[in-house]
Amino acid sequence: MVPLQMFRARPVAIPMSVGFSFAVGFYGLVFLFSLYLQELRGLSPLTTGLSFVPMTAFGAVLTLITPRIGARFGPRVPIAIGQTLMAVGLASLVVAIGVQAPVLLLVSLTIPVGAGSALTIPTITALLLGSVPVERAGTASGVLNTSRQLGGAMAVAVFGAFVAQRETFVSGMQVSLTVGAALLLATMVASLRLGPKIAHA
Repeated sequence: MVPLQMFRARPVAIPMSVGFSFAVGFYGLVFLFSLYLQELRGLSPLTTGLSFVPMTAFGAVLTLITPRIGARFGPRVPIAIGQTLMAVGLASLVVAIGVQAPVLLLVSLTIPVGAGSALTIPTITALLLGSVPVERAGTASGVLNTSRQLGGAMAVAVFGAFVAQRETFVSGMQVSLTVGAALLLATMVASLRLGPKIAHA
């Protein structure tokens, strides 16, 4: 069902890897941060849910202008900047949770993650679908979604193991977020090898 030669093209292989690392960082953060706020900081489920509003709201607004950024500067600019923002947000949280920073500060540090995801995901989707023949668009879209689902599932499974014990939760969360940031930086470097324009098949 999936022609393997499709992955030989850089505008296809890189979005797949970016989708995976995005899911590890983004969904790993949502999973860990919700547990952290409730179990270690004593927030209610409702307050915990509201703490994600700034990240998601800022990302939703930025999504509206991301296509313009990609059209003007090419795909590698928003993809690279987006992944860098996400990595910076995760790395900042590693430091902040280590010093028991105020919850409002922690919430503000999730905003770069939301902004980075808004720059990254629409751009890699447009790049991927514009780089394959029309008849392969459904297949390419499905494989991208699969890579994201795989990344999210692995993040929950692996990071969940790191924070399984309450006494080592903070250190396990720090290791997990560091892994997520490192993956994002790795695919960010790879995305710099993309061409300056989004091709249209």
